[in-house]
Amino acid sequence: MKYFILIYFCAFGLVSNAQNYEEIKHLQLSNGQLEGALRLPDSLIFTSQKLPLALIIAGSGPTDRNGNNPLMTNNSLKMLAEGLAENGIASLRYDKRGVGTSKIDSLNEKNIRFKDFVSDASAWIAYLNKDQRFGSLAIIGHSEGALIGVLASQISEVQAYVSLAGVGTKAADIIREQLAAQPEFIQKISGTILDSLETGKIVAEVPPMLYALFRPSVQPYLISWFAVNPQEEIQKLKI
Repeated sequence: MKYFILIYFCAFGLVSNAQNYEEIKHLQLSNGQLEGALRLPDSLIFTSQKLPLALIIAGSGPTDRNGNNPLMTNNSLKMLAEGLAENGIASLRYDKRGVGTSKIDSLNEKNIRFKDFVSDASAWIAYLNKDQRFGSLAIIGHSEGALIGVLASQISEVQAYVSLAGVGTKAADIIREQLAAQPEFIQKISGTILDSLETGKIVAEVPPMLYALFRPSVQPYLISWFAVNPQEEIQKLKI
């Protein structure tokens, strides 16, 4: 009897500790390393079947794997991963280049392009597809991450795509809408800057009031981002 009780409590402890746990993963790039958290459901331990897997891509700005940034802590993506795990779906969420614990050598804002984030997502997809514990792979992108996910899904082996509050229009038009509540003179100045960036031209002189949004070092990234039309790109998906 005592052996049965011992086995029972050992098994109970295994279930309790294993439920919804994480593995830290590192993705080596040619110029650095990205870090992510692979959240696993406890069903992985007790089944020989391959589990579905999701790659979660964070939104714009310095947003980390959990959905947090220096101005806000919400843990939205962490809670999403936990909810997926509770429903038997594994997921990997990661710190984008230059964010959190992901490190890129000699990273400079003026050298970042939108395609870099797409390339990173595609590299994670290739990495995850090698893991024999998992079957189908879905992309879940939030906000700007949804657009990154659309492009990554076109060039990578994935079975499903999910957009969470993904943009439906070009980024420059979204910024115009966001600035619509500002005074008319700000709308006019920003409109001129946006028009220039959409044609691929850098604006050297930016008013102090708009510097945080249109500083010269971030303009090359904005140009590469503005060139992507989400309505056109999502039509290319066959999944």
